[in-house]
Amino acid sequence: MMRVPSQLALVNHKNRMMMAGSLACTMAPFAWPGICKAATARHNPPASTFKLGKILQYPNLIRCNRSPASASAPLQLWRAVTTLTMRAGAANSPSETYCNMAEDGVSARIDHATSRVATSATRRQITCVTERAHYDVVVVGLGAFGSSVLYHLAKAGLKVLGVERYGPVGHSFGSSHGASRIIRMAYFEGLQYGPLLKRSMRLFLELQDELAAVQGPLSEPLFLRTGMLDVGSVLERALCSAQVHGLEHEVLTGAELNRRFPAYRVPEHWRALYQPDGGVLTPERIVQAYVGLAQRMGAQVLTGTTVAAWRTEGAAADAPVVFELVPTDVSSATASNFQSYTDVTATATATAVPRKVTAAAAVLAPGPWIGQLVPEIRELCVPERQVVGWFEIEAAARRDFAPERFPIFVLEETPGGAAYYGFPEHGQLPGFKIGRYRHLYEQIRDPGSLDRVNRTANATDEAALRAGVSSYFPTAAGRLLTASTCFFTNTPDGHFLVDRHPRHPQVILCSACSGHGFKMSSGIGQLISRMVMESPKEATAAGSDSGEGDWSELLPFRFSPGDRPGHREALDRFS
Repeated sequence: MMRVPSQLALVNHKNRMMMAGSLACTMAPFAWPGICKAATARHNPPASTFKLGKILQYPNLIRCNRSPASASAPLQLWRAVTTLTMRAGAANSPSETYCNMAEDGVSARIDHATSRVATSATRRQITCVTERAHYDVVVVGLGAFGSSVLYHLAKAGLKVLGVERYGPVGHSFGSSHGASRIIRMAYFEGLQYGPLLKRSMRLFLELQDELAAVQGPLSEPLFLRTGMLDVGSVLERALCSAQVHGLEHEVLTGAELNRRFPAYRVPEHWRALYQPDGGVLTPERIVQAYVGLAQRMGAQVLTGTTVAAWRTEGAAADAPVVFELVPTDVSSATASNFQSYTDVTATATATAVPRKVTAAAAVLAPGPWIGQLVPEIRELCVPERQVVGWFEIEAAARRDFAPERFPIFVLEETPGGAAYYGFPEHGQLPGFKIGRYRHLYEQIRDPGSLDRVNRTANATDEAALRAGVSSYFPTAAGRLLTASTCFFTNTPDGHFLVDRHPRHPQVILCSACSGHGFKMSSGIGQLISRMVMESPKEATAAGSDSGEGDWSELLPFRFSPGDRPGHREALDRFS
């Protein structure tokens, strides 16, 4: 297990005090929900009143109420976690403290130098991070993998900070949004995924139960079982996976498929594998649940925050990791990409003076931005623009697209040819959702340009999707109702990249989902948390962990210069 320094010894999650220089942040419940006291030594600006709470300023002290007043009462999971900037005037205290306050999708920023407060609604929660703060682990990126890692580390009792470039958590500017993701157990991409898929399915169901225990009955499940169809040239590989892993399955002809599931119109001579355990995951809600539950267990989170730089303090395997953090600046981004992104707009106006935090270990899971943080793997992990669309269904056919009559699917016309994937109509977005794997193959070689990528679907995007709809789902070939753009981060072989940093084993790299990682994010997060808690001195080189037990599930995704294309060249760049 990773040694936790005595000065960072953890106390009860619900009653933790974090000391940072002359600044203290207390997470214990107070008598008055919604009250947070913040201060400077040099001035005492007027109190700023919120709907159900207020901020009062006193010298060198930030005391934070954690709602609810009773530690045993259910904590409402936040639908937003936004960044608040506060300045302290004491000469011996940090000049700036980043804080998170969140509830009910609100945003705020406080500038103590001018006593201005920008806010929109009630506040009940604040989390404070100063330039002197030290953590057991910093997790960079709170999407599919990072949110799961944060949760599992917090559950293990570690003092952990999550840093997210945008906000609120579950935003639509990365790779983990779009209302739905497929989870399927008969995995044609490789037999090595089987154990990890079983682990992930179990953990998603456990997350759903835990969330319901905290919030009460869920209005929409995190996982909706629909069954899964692998159609066309993917059949044989999916069938092999089902047989090897002992999964219930059935092989159908195209004619049988069309009769059983009337929304489908595939060639009658095609074949398909039906596997009843597949279904739909709700990505934004899962990410929000993991982050919210992690915060409930004491994790701290910064949104609208960019890692400007990171390094280790020395070459030792257990040297502290140092991060310089700045508010995310989207001033040069394509305006239409962020026109409704109030959190980034607010924090981008704050001072951009770097603030440092340190950690005993770190997990880098920034999705397509991994090439910015680790330039050595920029050619190994290449972002790609991906668009999905929701098409209008004929009124008489809508019942055929209901979850109980429409299994999720992957359909490949010919080996290596066009591959489509899709979902039944469900949730709050009407229409039939379809995507084309790798879409238009629009690679983004410069991670620094991701904010400028056009996220609005155009006629070419629609045509690529409509081709699949018209050919195989003609009763849903109506208007394009909605479209969503996200990023894949692809490796040359299409598999994941999860491993220790070749030079700094206390830093774990976790990116490159290659367009199919969300379904395994819960399991990967759990396994990475266990990797973090192992002493880095026992793994001084990438890929040197034993591979016994759980590790065998991650071994196929580690650096492998002899087996995986591009890996030898990437590892040479670390030399």
